[in-house]
Amino acid sequence: MSAPAKARVAPKHPVQAGVTLVELMIALTLSLVAVGAALSIYLANRKSFALVESVARTQEGARFAVDLLSRDIREAGGTACGGGLRAVNTVPNTNPNPNTWALWERGLVGDVLGSAAGQITGPSGGTAQITSPPTDALLLWSASSGNNPVQITAHTHNADGSGTFSTASDPGYKDRDVLTACDGAQLFTFEAHGDSTASGVSYTSATALTQNITAGGYLNPLSTKVWYVGNSTNGASPSLRRLSIAKNGSVVPNGNAEIVPNVTDMQIQYLLGDGAGTPAAATYVDAAAVADWSKVLAVRVTLTFATPDTVGSTGGANAVVSHTVPFVVSLRTRL
Repeated sequence: MSAPAKARVAPKHPVQAGVTLVELMIALTLSLVAVGAALSIYLANRKSFALVESVARTQEGARFAVDLLSRDIREAGGTACGGGLRAVNTVPNTNPNPNTWALWERGLVGDVLGSAAGQITGPSGGTAQITSPPTDALLLWSASSGNNPVQITAHTHNADGSGTFSTASDPGYKDRDVLTACDGAQLFTFEAHGDSTASGVSYTSATALTQNITAGGYLNPLSTKVWYVGNSTNGASPSLRRLSIAKNGSVVPNGNAEIVPNVTDMQIQYLLGDGAGTPAAATYVDAAAVADWSKVLAVRVTLTFATPDTVGSTGGANAVVSHTVPFVVSLRTRL
């Protein structure tokens, strides 16, 4: 008798389980928490990077401003032949064209912002229109910076006050340019009479020149600049600017240059000497307390810089980050 056949058992199908609504909401919540944490870290890093970048740009601008302004202050009143020279100034300072250059031996003058809004007033009355907040400003003269001196090969001075400085080539000076000629003993300031030529430059109406400038001396144009805080080129924020002024007090064409943006303030004080290179006091004073600018030995400048973007946080609102940079510069010719 044969064994009974085993009954065939149908295979079981796997149970397909679904995701409940509660599980889906938990998963979404955890995902949102993770995404929010990542976004928070990203925003924090982005703000930190923006702060570091803005501060770095501000520090770079501060270094450039300090270097350039210090150079101009250091050379104030200087000449291509050094300081301590006997000065003869024959540049007229009479109306109707008061000549700011005629007073250049003082080297610098502070507090040159005029009473009218946005106006710089030269020490002899010439004015230059600017746009500036009420910060300190500084007018600087120099016969040694920004130009290459031309060597004098000979000097002829006539009894009628006219004369000629001979040079090896045309120095490129124009009629009525204010120039200086110097050697190791004296400094002669004059106006060119006619454009220079290949043989040199001539002058007229000079007085009080008792001896010629020796061969080997130098010719160099005078330059005068005003440093101030004014509107930036794009109008977004104040900036440190340098204004070049012509001899009649007008602005040199294209002479109003933006040096460093995002400078909000400039404060200047002065150390006075006894006229022999020794400080007369231990403290720096404001421009209003300076009676004789030729006795200024050093200048203390404090510049305030601001970051170009709002990166800080004050009271929950974004704000710029600012810092001040104080520095002291001595006048090279007076020490």
